[in-house]
Amino acid sequence: MEEKGKLFYGWWIVVASFFLMFAGVGILINTYGVLFGAIISDMGFSRGGLGLYFTLMALALMVASPILGKILVKYNAQVVITVCLIVSGLGFMAFSQATQLWHFYLIAIIVGLFGAGTSTLPASMLLTNWFNEKRGLAMGIAFTGSGIGGMVCNPLAQYVINNYSWQMSYVVLGIIFLAVTLPFALFVIKLFPSLKGLAPLGSTGSEDDQAASVQGLTTKEASSNALFWLLGFAFFTVLLLQVGIQNNIPIFMQDLGHSATFAASVMAVYMGLLVIGKMFLGTFLDKFGPKVGVTFCLALMIAALFFFINGQPLIMVGLFVLAFAFGSPITTVYPSYVIGHLFGNLDYGTIYGIMNIFITLGLAFAMPITGAVYDKFGTMVPVWYGFMAVALVALGLFYFILSRQPKLEEQWHS
Repeated sequence: MEEKGKLFYGWWIVVASFFLMFAGVGILINTYGVLFGAIISDMGFSRGGLGLYFTLMALALMVASPILGKILVKYNAQVVITVCLIVSGLGFMAFSQATQLWHFYLIAIIVGLFGAGTSTLPASMLLTNWFNEKRGLAMGIAFTGSGIGGMVCNPLAQYVINNYSWQMSYVVLGIIFLAVTLPFALFVIKLFPSLKGLAPLGSTGSEDDQAASVQGLTTKEASSNALFWLLGFAFFTVLLLQVGIQNNIPIFMQDLGHSATFAASVMAVYMGLLVIGKMFLGTFLDKFGPKVGVTFCLALMIAALFFFINGQPLIMVGLFVLAFAFGSPITTVYPSYVIGHLFGNLDYGTIYGIMNIFITLGLAFAMPITGAVYDKFGTMVPVWYGFMAVALVALGLFYFILSRQPKLEEQWHS
């Protein structure tokens, strides 16, 4: 056991998870927009043609997640994560050598398959295993890495593009990706506290308590329950809602009569507040639990939509940004937290990997659906009213699922 007064090793796991999110999402995913525009301008590809590479990467990540969830537990997690980081980092740099669309597609599939083992999946597994208490806070801190990664690396990518080339930007970002993650994968990350002779935070350290620290349902047991699939659908709805709003902020701000510069500033302020929102939700979940947490987030999402629809006055824009930034962590911090709350950590990685399929599908369908509605009506307003209804449906689903958590927990075993 760790000596009293000494920093609990799990907080180093939080730091490691922060940098996994910084690189695995902040670089691999969040810099896409900046690089996309530069490649289009230079290579002359169509938007749809080049955009398919991001779709392929997301689909590859979706397919790989449940498989990697099993592999991380079955084999040495440090080795698996290290291999995923090296292949993903080198693959990201390989985009700099792409000259044909099929080059981008092939590299994207490779990066997606191995990228599944570099961010949310391993971070969620690590934090669930290391924290019985303060799990929400740990997840909230770690998951801010994705937003901070985007805030730091997007301007850096644009600077390198402006002064050198988009190819050099891929190389620089790839080097940063490897530099900030590999030391943690090699020297810090341990999947279970027992590998360091420790118990999870909140455990007494007794043999019975340590045995109880790894409990839950197997994937087979969880997936045989209808609640499992309802939870997946609930995650799909909140991703559809959040991504559909977030990715349309700049263009809808301009539809309301604001300038493109103002719209970009709104997006930047939102991303900054989102970092605070993730930390806040983590602490909020620890104190009030997942049912109050989901009510808080979805109520804010509905309020944000109201402010968005009426977003001509600056005060309404400010209220929208504030509400949306504190409601949006329902798509990042909340899934990682509630999966462990419902199904335990016995087979957490595989269960999370399957749930990530629904999360990715919500992300993938958000823009086609919002775009189709806009094409039909010539305005985004029907989408926002529809999303209010989606939020209410999601809230009902989560309430129904969470009300049955005690019965699920009765079935947990080690």
